[in-house]
Amino acid sequence: MRRASLLALLVLLACGKPPPPAPPAPPPAAATAGPEAAPPPIPVAADGRAWVIAATTLRREPSDAPKVAGPGGKQVQNVLAVLMRGEPVTLLEGRGEWARVRTSGDEPGWLRRSALLEQEGATVATVLTPADVFDRPDLLAMSPGRRLTPGALLLVVRQKPPFAEVNAGAPASAWVLADRLTTTERDVASAKLCEKARWLKRSGKEEEAKQVLALGRSAYPGAPLLEVLGQELGEPAPPPSPHLPAGPGAAPGVSPAAPPAPPPGPLGGLPPG
Repeated sequence: MRRASLLALLVLLACGKPPPPAPPAPPPAAATAGPEAAPPPIPVAADGRAWVIAATTLRREPSDAPKVAGPGGKQVQNVLAVLMRGEPVTLLEGRGEWARVRTSGDEPGWLRRSALLEQEGATVATVLTPADVFDRPDLLAMSPGRRLTPGALLLVVRQKPPFAEVNAGAPASAWVLADRLTTTERDVASAKLCEKARWLKRSGKEEEAKQVLALGRSAYPGAPLLEVLGQELGEPAPPPSPHLPAGPGAAPGVSPAAPPAPPPGPLGGLPPG
């Protein structure tokens, strides 16, 4: 009887023993990015403002593919428009080498980030006459053989009187004397038209460039930069004004001929150094 009681007690103790603790759950596996994973967003300029620094294509998707999937999966053209140097855009997000922007016409799309100047406080300017270029803000640092062409569309990055640092084309940056710059609406608008016409001429579309010139003259009659553009497009130089004094050795009443306009440089108006 006593032995049976002991056995019963052992059985009760065995049944009441708590189960061993469960092994800890393994840590969750790190998520692996598949081939379709998008790169993380890249911070954009604080004010969301940027400037196009070279003629570039606005696309539906961040891809060079000529066609992409549109609504309903139908293939559509990826190209939306060509934006010219000097056009302001609003940055919406950055993704790798691409940036999603909204144009001045409120059209969203993707641009290559290398075609943008993301600089807070940048302003647009131009020059009315050929302007010397400096490697740094020092009069002794003039760059021989490099000059800005009249009508060059410039993005002023910062001021260090009496100099200003300007973006003169992708990816060139230069220093100029600030008093050579003009920022008036008329001159900047003329420079934008010059930029467009010069791009068309380089693209072999000279007739379209002449149409841009005609448009500019109707909007800004007498603008000096448009006269420079006209000569670049093959128009003869205007006759000298009869009111100018004659130069040394000139016959009475005859004014010296105006010097020909310098040839346009590459984007931004900086000829190769």
